[in-house]
Amino acid sequence: MKKNIAAFSIMFIFSAAVFAQSPYIPSKRNLANRQWFNSAKLGLFIHYGIYSQLDDVDEAWAMRKYTIPQYEKNANQFDPKDFNAKDWVATAKQLGFKYITITTKHHDGFCLFDSKYTDWTIMHYGKRHIDIIKALADECHKQGVKLWLYYSLLDWHHPDFVFRKNEGGTYIHQLSNPNRDEQKYFQYIQNQLTELLTNYGTVAGIWFDGYWSKDISRYPFQEIYGLIHKLQPACMIINNHDMFYIPGEDAMVYALYDPFPQVAYDSDPRLKQIPLQAMDMSSSKWGYYSKQIYKPVDTLIYNMKKVANKRASFVLNTGPLPSGKLDSHFIDTMKVVNERMDIRK
Repeated sequence: MKKNIAAFSIMFIFSAAVFAQSPYIPSKRNLANRQWFNSAKLGLFIHYGIYSQLDDVDEAWAMRKYTIPQYEKNANQFDPKDFNAKDWVATAKQLGFKYITITTKHHDGFCLFDSKYTDWTIMHYGKRHIDIIKALADECHKQGVKLWLYYSLLDWHHPDFVFRKNEGGTYIHQLSNPNRDEQKYFQYIQNQLTELLTNYGTVAGIWFDGYWSKDISRYPFQEIYGLIHKLQPACMIINNHDMFYIPGEDAMVYALYDPFPQVAYDSDPRLKQIPLQAMDMSSSKWGYYSKQIYKPVDTLIYNMKKVANKRASFVLNTGPLPSGKLDSHFIDTMKVVNERMDIRK
C-alpha cells in the first residue's frame, strides 16, 4: 500500500506540473449541467456493436482474436434488424433512467454513426445502414432523456493508432503498419468529436474510455477538452482513467468492482468539487454474451444504495441482443428493482 501511495504521489506531482498552465473554468451552462447530473441518480449505459453478434466470451474485446480482414467480414454480417430508438428511450425512461450513454465507437473502432473521416462505420458495413446514434439522439431529445456519448480513445482498426502496453492484448494489427503517425490519429479523434457535437443536437456529456497507458503527455487533452467545451459549453467530460484530475474534466468515474481510488480523491481537492459517477454492469459482461451471468436484484439494489451514500450518479450497463432489441432479462430485473426502490421519482 505504501508503494502505491508513493507511486501516486510522484504521478500526481508530475501531472500537476504538466497541467499547471491549463486552467479550466467551466461555463455557467456546464455548472448547471453538473447540478442536474448530481441529481439524476440513474443512467443507462449501452454497449452495442459488431461484437454483439459474435456471442464471444470476450464480447466487446473480441476483435483481439481476429485479423482486420476477418473482423471486417463479421462487420458485413452485422444486422440490427430489431433496433428501435423510440423503444430504447421509452423503455429507459419507464425504468427510471434519466440519461443514456451509448458506445459511438468502441475499441474496435467501428462507428455506430455516419462519419466522413472513415468508411469503418455502420453506414458502409452490415445489412442495415442506419445511423444509430442519430436515431437515438433524436428520440432522446423528443422524450426528454439526456444523451451521453461514449468514445473510445483506443482504435484497433485505425491505421495510425499506435498500440501501447495493455491497450488490446495483442500487437498483431500494428505489424501490418509499423510506421504509424499517432498525430494523425489524434486529429482523427478531434474530427469525429466535431461531427458528434455538431450533427446530433445537444449532447449532455462525452464519456472517454481506453486511457490505460498512463502516459501523461500522450494525448493532447487540452486541445480535445477545449474543442468539446467550445462546440458545446454545457457538455460534461468524463475520462475513465482512474488516475487524477485533468483540467477540463467535469466529473470523476469509478468502477464498483474496483476499490474506490481514495488516494487520488483525498490528494486532490479539485476532485471533491466535481460530480462523481459510479459504473456497474447488470451482468458479468459489458456487451451481449448468451452465457453471461446476470446480477440478482438484491445485488443491484445494494450497489445503488452504496452509490447513493457517496452522492454519486449511478450508470448501469446492458448489452442489447445481436438484433438490436434490449435484453428482456435486464428489463424484467429493473422492473423489480423499481418496485422495491421506486427509483423513478
